[in-house]
Amino acid sequence: MKAGDYVIVNEGVWDSTMPAGRPDGIILEVFGPDPKNPDQVRVLFSNNAMLKFHKSQLTIIKSKEEFYL
Repeated sequence: MKAGDYVIVNEGVWDSTMPAGRPDGIILEVFGPDPKNPDQVRVLFSNNAMLKFHKSQLTIIKSKEEFYL
């Protein structure tokens, strides 16, 4: 996962600030305590909410590179 990837939040993961019916967003940042293996991401949603998730809670729909093909 990397900044710019389009992702969806996995079923069963929920936050009250996520937009209703739109659990998809763009990764803004990838980070974590181990810089060589970052495991957390910050996602921007359609309602401008920015939320932090563990990378295991997300699925990539489209990678950043696919947007430019």
